[in-house]
Amino acid sequence: MTELHRPAPLDPRRHQRGQFDSGQPVLDDWLRRYAGQNRRRDTAATWVITDVDYVVVAYASVAMTGIDRSAAPESLGSGAPDPVPALLLGRLAVDRGYAGLGIGTALAAHVLATAVELNEKAACRAVVVSALNATALAWWERLGFHPFDPADADQLDLYLLTAEIEATLRKAR
Repeated sequence: MTELHRPAPLDPRRHQRGQFDSGQPVLDDWLRRYAGQNRRRDTAATWVITDVDYVVVAYASVAMTGIDRSAAPESLGSGAPDPVPALLLGRLAVDRGYAGLGIGTALAAHVLATAVELNEKAACRAVVVSALNATALAWWERLGFHPFDPADADQLDLYLLTAEIEATLRKAR
């Protein structure tokens, strides 16, 4: 098995992004072209897992967000301020050469643990994601995420309450 580094904030000078190929051009292009810009502009932070040569094999981008309480499911909006404070896991991708090894799950677990830490310092009611497609939606649901509107088969937005993260992390191990 290839030795990998633990998740670390993207360092565009050190981490090599040019070879990254998740099979989803929109995700690959975002990593190469926009991840560094988003960090410099304080709009999204990107965490990467790299091999020993600092070639990116997986990444996740995170940012703070707010959810309109009137559009939130009751379990998310009940008793919460408006907007409901949350952490957006905007993108998560694994290079095809490393798919199926649990790296994506490990990186998601890292982001979830970050949400728990964040919630200790500033309110973070949930982690939210927008799945890229139905396959990704099913993957997030296996991790314990809930669709915003379970009755809408085309809905790709999901959430996981911060209070549920501990159980999700136990499942992910």
